[in-house]
Amino acid sequence: MLNDGPHFGRPPVAEVVCGVQFSGAEGWRTPHFGSFWEQIRTEYPEFEDQPPLDRLRLEGAASEFQVSPLPPLRRVFFVQPPGNFLMQLQQNRILHNWRKVSDLDEYPRYKKAYAKFIWSWGKLRHFTASAGLSDPRPEAFELTYINHITKDGAKFPRDVWDFLAFYEQTPKAVVAKDSSAMAMHFGWPLPNEMGILTFDLKHGLRPSDESEVLLIEFNARGKVKQDATNMDEWFDTAHRAIVNTFDALTTESAHDLWGKQS
Repeated sequence: MLNDGPHFGRPPVAEVVCGVQFSGAEGWRTPHFGSFWEQIRTEYPEFEDQPPLDRLRLEGAASEFQVSPLPPLRRVFFVQPPGNFLMQLQQNRILHNWRKVSDLDEYPRYKKAYAKFIWSWGKLRHFTASAGLSDPRPEAFELTYINHITKDGAKFPRDVWDFLAFYEQTPKAVVAKDSSAMAMHFGWPLPNEMGILTFDLKHGLRPSDESEVLLIEFNARGKVKQDATNMDEWFDTAHRAIVNTFDALTTESAHDLWGKQS
């Protein structure tokens, strides 16, 4: 059993996404987006059209090939001003995001982000029932944390090991002292065969001010078991796995910077 993990007073979290991929809403058509929006418009008065996401690829799942007479329906963002909270909806998937819009935005903590997602899922199920559509059946869950790590004077990938604790230094080539690019990907099974946790690292420039930024993304995803694994249990396990792994992979000096508390 994973423990709750530490609390960070100033975490470098830039975005948190909770989501569920589902089946059973094959009758969903374009007008349903507008009808659903009317039910949540007070809370989410703005919208954006986006291309649909591909189906989640899960470990051990057979590849799927589907032929449909219709093109994929759009994905719609329903946005709560000033833009920190948004709901993403497409025919087979619903996600809820918290995202940092300005440097002054404070991460509202996982419980609030998850509660917003559960509210969205409940609204979708209520709408499908009222619209005469089948009840959406969860197929897979996902939880994503995106961290933007910055520090005055830091240059990446040179200074990555000021923040990450599992290597001492970046490999050096004979043609140059410092590397100019790096990317990493790791994956681990979640406890009790509940899915997979992945870690992705890359670096770049932040669009808002072109400062150096290290991007660390954790993504947990898992197929819903036939015994109807409880949604709360899955997300709680995924959240604990992400927090504890983030803590284990980062340095004590970084923990001081982010205000780590036991």
